[in-house]
Amino acid sequence: MTQSQPSSAVHSLLPPAAAVARILMGLLFVVAGAAKSLDPVVFYWEAVSYLELVDVGREAWPPIGTIALVLAPLEVLLGVALLIGWRPRFTLPAATGLMVLFLAVTGLAWYQQANIDCGCFGTLTKRTPGEAFIEDSVMLGLLLAAWRWGTERWSAAAWKGSTSLVFGAGGLVGAVVFLKFAPESDRVASSDLKPGVRLTGIELTGAEGIDLGEGRYLVELFSPRCGRCKSAVPKLNHWADTPGVPTIVALNEYPPEDDSLKDFIRQTRPRFAVASISSSDWMRLTWRHGWPRLAYVEDGVIQRVWEYDQMPSAAQLARLGGGGEDGLNGARSE
Repeated sequence: MTQSQPSSAVHSLLPPAAAVARILMGLLFVVAGAAKSLDPVVFYWEAVSYLELVDVGREAWPPIGTIALVLAPLEVLLGVALLIGWRPRFTLPAATGLMVLFLAVTGLAWYQQANIDCGCFGTLTKRTPGEAFIEDSVMLGLLLAAWRWGTERWSAAAWKGSTSLVFGAGGLVGAVVFLKFAPESDRVASSDLKPGVRLTGIELTGAEGIDLGEGRYLVELFSPRCGRCKSAVPKLNHWADTPGVPTIVALNEYPPEDDSLKDFIRQTRPRFAVASISSSDWMRLTWRHGWPRLAYVEDGVIQRVWEYDQMPSAAQLARLGGGGEDGLNGARSE
């Protein structure tokens, strides 16, 4: 009798603990889905990055990447369902299966040491595949606990209006995704580096003190393995030494510890900041274009873009500081 009491007490605590796990996962699903909907273009490219990992042909990227946008309203739908306990016998297995999918793709990216964003929470926060895999493992455990001990608890299945709330929330987020993504079809088809676009979700590594969201910058996109990019460094060094030219920051997709990037810096000795970005961000900024590419960015908004074969002069760039249009004459903008 004495031995059964602790066991009975633990058993009685499992359903409430499972309910807490279900509610917590519901909140996380809602936040993740809503965050993806705020900037669906960024999430689109994060999804496309995973397609590259599994050797999906580039011609299939646009349609599959667009289909991946359904993930945002689906997460919100499941999240609201978990929060109110709507049909847990169906929603808990569905949420668990979705989490297993997340674990599979982030695990693959981690195994391949891919330098991509997990895309878990949109532009709210960045996670490497390894960090995402560990977090997803914990969340899978919470879902399994909620599934094992939480389906017998009270649910909102019989609550009048609960079904409308669940599907309404998912439909609302789906509408937001559509309204935000549809007008950007031209931008997605060419690249994310276009005048008028605000640079969001880009995290720089290796360039302390630089915030592309504040101030004026010349942003160069380069590859350390690109011959044209190496040849362009003396010109950029000259620009960096020219009074009035905005701060130059060169972005590439190689981690700072990569040997190719180290050799590039040792050989060319750039006198401007060199920073690394994720492969997802690199892809959306260079899609269907060569490099180096150059953009003038003011307070996070792209003002002008130049391709590698029509770069401006130092004098033109210096006049950017005065806001004069003369500095942009002859420059190719998209």
